[in-house]
Amino acid sequence: MLSETMPVLSRAIIDFEKFMTTLEATGEDNPVLKPWTDIGVKWATKYYKQMDDTNVYVVTMCKSFN
Repeated sequence: MLSETMPVLSRAIIDFEKFMTTLEATGEDNPVLKPWTDIGVKWATKYYKQMDDTNVYVVTMCKSFN
């Protein structure tokens, strides 16, 4: 999460979205794991919403398109 010597968050949000998608898919593909993946998705969604409510989210999205 470094761009040479400057920390950047643009990859963090993209990777977090991939993590959430993978976690949801794992639960759908493996019914035995679904109770645990549902808990993980619930927590991830909570933190994703917090990221979405901050200005940092907008800044990192702009950075990722440059």
